[in-house]
Parts: sequence; C-alpha cells; structure tokens
Amino acid sequence: MTGRITTRHLPLAEKSCPGIGALYRELEDKPATFLQLLWIYEARRAGMIQNPKRSQPRRRR
Repeated sequence: MTGRITTRHLPLAEKSCPGIGALYRELEDKPATFLQLLWIYEARRAGMIQNPKRSQPRRRR
C-alpha cells in the first residue's frame, strides 16, 4: 500500500499488520501517508515508542 490513508484501506492493512487499524484510530495526529503509519506501527511493535497517554517517567535506581 502506498499514498494517502483512507478508512477503506485499513481492513486490507489489518491482514498484514494486526492492530494497525486500532493504532490509527487512537492517534490524535493522523499520519498523512500509509508509510508514516507503518513507521509508527513498527516502532511501537519494537517497543521504541510508548503511547504518550500511558507513558510514565522512568525511575532511577
């Protein structure tokens, strides 16, 4: 998939990337392209980005 995201594309993307539709719906600032959404999805899967609403400051030991 390439180009702009539309809601009709999300079910197709969901087949390859489970949870990407829910991720798109929860984002306040929607990415303009599918590639941007895929980067966010992959980064979250890799644990590189936390959900800003749920993130908490790290504690020092």
